[in-house]
Amino acid sequence: MPPKITILTPSFNRASMIVEAIESVLAQNYPSFEHVIIDGGSTDGTLGLLARYPHIKIISEPDQGMYDALNKGLGLATGEIIGFLNTDDFYEPHIFTKIANLFTERNKDAVVGIAKYFVESSEGAREYFSQTRLPLPPRYWHELITGNPAFNAWFFKKTAFNLLGMFDTSYKIAGDRDLLIRFALLGLSYEGIEEVFYHYRFHSGSLSMNQDWLHFSKVINENLQLVNHFSQDPRMPDFALTQLRQLRTRETITATFRSARSGNWQQAKTYSMLGLRSDYFWPLKFVFRSFEGILRAIVRIFVDIPPQM
Repeated sequence: MPPKITILTPSFNRASMIVEAIESVLAQNYPSFEHVIIDGGSTDGTLGLLARYPHIKIISEPDQGMYDALNKGLGLATGEIIGFLNTDDFYEPHIFTKIANLFTERNKDAVVGIAKYFVESSEGAREYFSQTRLPLPPRYWHELITGNPAFNAWFFKKTAFNLLGMFDTSYKIAGDRDLLIRFALLGLSYEGIEEVFYHYRFHSGSLSMNQDWLHFSKVINENLQLVNHFSQDPRMPDFALTQLRQLRTRETITATFRSARSGNWQQAKTYSMLGLRSDYFWPLKFVFRSFEGILRAIVRIFVDIPPQM
């Protein structure tokens, strides 16, 4: 019998998208799986849609955000392998068998593949504009900290969470990056495979890809919280500390630029001083990024450029 795979999906008012996520699990035709959906009390008809799928285990109750929901799901998971699926995304067909075989053959703590990103028009046409790179050496720490580790393209042995523990619910957006950094610090093993596992939908309501400034500022602040936390961890190797400093510089430059553009000069000063304290070359990098941003804005006037990841 192949190992059982548990898929955990946090959900809140995504009736318009959740069916495709569910169907992408069913379309795997994998013989041993469970799909647990942890709903935060949706009021848009999501629960009615879920009732059409008797195989799904459903929890519907108020929660303290996505990571609180996922922690509940981890407590209920009975599979040997754990995957995480958002309501607005979907899996590549026929990957569960490959993933299960990799776990069986290589005996790793995790398996990770490629994720692709797309935008969808009002008519339903999809345009793919980016994909991730595998977080393999020598880029492992870069992808985990300043890159795009594509958490949903990771599958984990359930036993790995005995060491990892749960998601840190002090984060609302960056908790998956926090978990992957802890995974690396513990020296847990993983296998990367150059195949597409996951499809991310880029849209205004997405937690991780929303480009609204108010939302984006929350992402920046959580990344800075993550930098402060791990910079004090004695287990962090030197090259990882370098990546943390680069993340702080990047986020403070972005926050300063956008704060100034919106006229919030006090906030811009706060972010710039934070950046200066950790990077002597911060002013030069800020000027370079500012000119780069202006140039990109000019180009966008004449050319339809897809969202950047």
